[in-house]
Amino acid sequence: MQFPSGFSWITYAFTLKSESGSQDLILRIGPGNGLYAPYSAEPEFAALAAVQGSSVAAPRPHYWSDDDTILGGPFLIVDKAKGSTPIPWGHDDGLSDSARATIGAQFADALGALHAIDWRGSPLARFGDGLTKENVALREVERWEAGYRRWALRPHPMLHKLIGWLRANPPVAPRLSIIHGDYRLGNFLEVDGRITAILDWELVHLGDPHEDIAWTCLPQYRGGTPLMSKLVSREELYNRHAVRTGVAVDPANVHYYTLFSLLKLAVTHIAAAYAFERNGFRDMRMPAMATQIAPTLRQIEKLLVAA
Repeated sequence: MQFPSGFSWITYAFTLKSESGSQDLILRIGPGNGLYAPYSAEPEFAALAAVQGSSVAAPRPHYWSDDDTILGGPFLIVDKAKGSTPIPWGHDDGLSDSARATIGAQFADALGALHAIDWRGSPLARFGDGLTKENVALREVERWEAGYRRWALRPHPMLHKLIGWLRANPPVAPRLSIIHGDYRLGNFLEVDGRITAILDWELVHLGDPHEDIAWTCLPQYRGGTPLMSKLVSREELYNRHAVRTGVAVDPANVHYYTLFSLLKLAVTHIAAAYAFERNGFRDMRMPAMATQIAPTLRQIEKLLVAA
């Protein structure tokens, strides 16, 4: 069965049957013409392997390959987790106030727990070669600038201005952590008020914990509420994160990564336009995403003026 959700990888559920029994699994395939193509399944597999045994709930990974001759693209096989996804868009996400408070606390704690994991002895370690607390911000800016130059169908002067500002003002990270890359409401499963699995690790990498925090706090994910990702207050998010990591959240770093997050968001919308117009990815959500390029650029302009 193919899932309709997800804007990037194509996701299927299937049951593996053998003499010893059956097992419900998830298959994720990165299409060659998809939103973030070209894909690699290795970082997501390595991240899921690294968090096993921690307090971060995540599907157990089984196999990955970047050989597109097997299934037509890089792919990943993981356990199928139980639960449903609260609706991230609009005002009705199906959560009661008590469930929101309970899940919000777990959501904040899981992010802090993720950032506290020692990844250096894990399969993720190879992605940390040459990475330091001093250069990690610029490394990420360079990565997303390269994506912009690959996917942009026309110039966007505001993004050139933003990239210049980000290059001129990189913060020093308090530590190098596993960064989920898209940590927000809509990317986890829950059962009866308990988070059962954090999903959608395709943007995972090593970086500054403030990057995930800033992304979680973007207005785009608040649904018109004062709560970060419609779940938890900024103060509670920061406090719970500090308890889990032993490091206080730095508002200046969050401000930097808020602007960086808007670069990511704008480039993602630009990639959607490219995937649809040039790469033949006929998912009608792609042109819908592209309509958000201009609003994101206006938001960037306002924050740059304030900066």
